[in-house]
Amino acid sequence: MDRGNQMRLRVAGRDRRAGLLGVTILLAVGVVLGGCGIVQSQRHGVAGEGETWTAGTAPSAWADGGVLSGFVAFGDFGGGKAQHAVAAAIQRWAARHRVDALVTTGDNVYDDGDPRQFSAQLDEPYRQLRRTRPLWVTLGNHDIEGGHGSEQLGHLGLPSLPYAKRLPGVELLFLDANRPDQSQGSWLDRQLAAPGPAFRVVVFHQPAYSCGSEHGSTRAVIRRWVPILERHRAVLVLNGHEHDYQRFASASGVTYVVTGGGGKSLYPILRSCSRVPARQAWAVRYHFVGVEIRRGSLALTAVAEDGTTLDHVTLTR
Repeated sequence: MDRGNQMRLRVAGRDRRAGLLGVTILLAVGVVLGGCGIVQSQRHGVAGEGETWTAGTAPSAWADGGVLSGFVAFGDFGGGKAQHAVAAAIQRWAARHRVDALVTTGDNVYDDGDPRQFSAQLDEPYRQLRRTRPLWVTLGNHDIEGGHGSEQLGHLGLPSLPYAKRLPGVELLFLDANRPDQSQGSWLDRQLAAPGPAFRVVVFHQPAYSCGSEHGSTRAVIRRWVPILERHRAVLVLNGHEHDYQRFASASGVTYVVTGGGGKSLYPILRSCSRVPARQAWAVRYHFVGVEIRRGSLALTAVAEDGTTLDHVTLTR
């Protein structure tokens, strides 16, 4: 790709409400949709490392009211060159925000889930954070490649997938997208149909939707699990697998986020992408996602390893 042909618009200065500084927006043709505050753009080629795009103008301000609970999510990190930098950024976030749990979107232990790497890749980078917080994970393809997925879950004191965890105001449902079968779909359907918090967050590795150049969307997930997610209007779906950040919003109000920038080498993102819900933001950056639950709202913030805010959105139910 000839990067000299990329059209770039650098936003200078700071948005004081959202903490945005020096964000690079890649736009070709922008059209504002009346009443929605969303910018659609025609993007071509591949976006590389360090590039960020967000639909609309500045992110919405954080919702009023006290925080009921919070967690951070990240994925595709085990043994990566930026793993410790992202872990340090999470530590800084946790010093200023409520963080009750660490949540991963998979590929936690590279290259094949070898238990001899558990200490270096699961324990040491997050030791201080885990003194008072659990680490809840789903498994990626690298975690199960050597047949050690159950050992990793056992090491962390977790049950077999699928499983559910709760924090005040939110329930997290963890699935194994290495095998997106009907059995897990039935479990997901029952969990989402049962009485519970207004906010249900679903976590699995292979993304429902992705414009990543490495993997793209996952057809089996779209076929078997997305209709369930859409029917119950799950507030948020967190995935990994693509080593970048992407956010989509479906017509029914389900937000799909790829957060795979936890430390391993980054993947480019295609600027032109079809058969996905409305694309709201993307960034080829090392990052994590901070989530805070308030009464009636869920605030999601993607934060780069240097503390820069990449994306922010407040979701309501």
